[in-house]
Amino acid sequence: MIAKTWKRTTTFQKALALLLPVLLFRIVFMLNVGLIDDEAYHWSWTKGLSLSYFDHPGMIAWLEAITTSLFGDTLLGVRLPAFLCYLGAMVILWRLTWELFNEWAAHFAVFLLLFTPLWGIGGFVASPETPFILCWMAAAWVFWQGCREDDKRWSPAKTWLWLGVIMGLGLNSKFIMALLAPGFGVYLLMSPGRRRELAGPWPWMGVLIATLICLPIFLWNHAVDWPGFKYQFHDRHSGEGFSLARWMGWFAAQVLFLTPFVYFMIACAFFRSWFLRREARWRFLFALTVPSLLIFTVQPFFAEYKPHWAGPAYLLLTMGAGALWSEGLTLWDRPWLKPKSKAITLGILAFLVPINLFVYSTFAGPWMPKVHRFFKPNQPWNTTWDLSNEFTGWEELGQEVNRRQREIHALTDKRPFIAALRYETTAQTYWGTKQKTYHMSFTRSHYTVAQNQTKDFDNLKGLDALVVTTEKYPAQPSEWGRFDSCEPSEFKTYRGDEHARTFTIWWCKNFQGVLQ
Repeated sequence: MIAKTWKRTTTFQKALALLLPVLLFRIVFMLNVGLIDDEAYHWSWTKGLSLSYFDHPGMIAWLEAITTSLFGDTLLGVRLPAFLCYLGAMVILWRLTWELFNEWAAHFAVFLLLFTPLWGIGGFVASPETPFILCWMAAAWVFWQGCREDDKRWSPAKTWLWLGVIMGLGLNSKFIMALLAPGFGVYLLMSPGRRRELAGPWPWMGVLIATLICLPIFLWNHAVDWPGFKYQFHDRHSGEGFSLARWMGWFAAQVLFLTPFVYFMIACAFFRSWFLRREARWRFLFALTVPSLLIFTVQPFFAEYKPHWAGPAYLLLTMGAGALWSEGLTLWDRPWLKPKSKAITLGILAFLVPINLFVYSTFAGPWMPKVHRFFKPNQPWNTTWDLSNEFTGWEELGQEVNRRQREIHALTDKRPFIAALRYETTAQTYWGTKQKTYHMSFTRSHYTVAQNQTKDFDNLKGLDALVVTTEKYPAQPSEWGRFDSCEPSEFKTYRGDEHARTFTIWWCKNFQGVLQ
């Protein structure tokens, strides 16, 4: 009876039945797993709301400020905006893929969004990427409504005014949003009947609207000598020199983040979009992805890179990959891929299923050290080998630091300030203690920019400090600040019966300034 009922359901109903448990799992996961470093960093921005920030524009902080004001400084308060943005991006991806190709292609694209390491596992993180990806997909959908070749096409005015609003919001999330704009231009230039539109008023009205919405970015950077622009557009893209080895590392990272068969399908979709560029839907995919792919494929030859920078372009190409998977691929009158090829399907599952089981199972419990001791009983276990440990221990650390602060305050009649030596540790200590934590470093972060502007460290001279370091980033506070002395105290945390983290809390006496 159940089998007959399942056969009678539509493809959409089947997909929805499988999707809802996945979303429920994501909700349970995000409410029970501690914050990763960047999540704590962006949450800390909500404690000093600004028009923009050194690392990124302000959207993620503004959204989290709303939800934390409603739900407190909790996992729900921090992660709710990211979850909603991820869900919105998934819905738009599904709808746009169905409009461009077919229903099965839409299911395929959403499956990749949910389960690939790049978007699936990374999609849990509350970061600027989630509102940015929502705006990226929304802008792509709106642009398609303005360039589709049927009677449902939007007018230029409606299309470009909406694009101006969405692009402005996206740029307030992440600067990479700007790479959609040349993609719009490439599409119009490749479409003989649409080239005149670039000379019309509406695209430029959209540019004006986006610029006005981006005023917070410009105003903040102008007030503090443009640190965000210098960092994003110069510092992190220069000074490394040509390196083929670095490019090979980048290529390996793309394959790892997407898994080999998914990367193969996305690459096929991109080349297919060029060969079928006379079709509006494939021309759309080529035009909107080629600016990002050109820049971020060349970048690793000459400078450092982040593996996920090309991710938004890949996300659009999952729609083409879904079309190839569902419809097959024929080249030069020869079938290269069969529709819904079992080889491709099993190849994708052969990587995604073990990766997801491995990653998520480490959060269920600390089984890795037990396995290590079974196979290598004479080799000590290193807690940093289990990445899931990094999500733990900060609340316990915060309680210990707060206790030590009260103890020293009672002993010396002076309340020590709390500090750390890296921005990651600073953010997590801030989250654990729920007290302002100072970034004692001359390495640039939003903390150092804000602290230099307000001369915070000048006001702390003469006080003692509690400085936190970790086993992942061991360091000596005396290398970063002037103190009379620093006394270390080790603090360990556990997951069940397994040692998970080792922190060092330094009591540093008589702060005299940060070393330059």
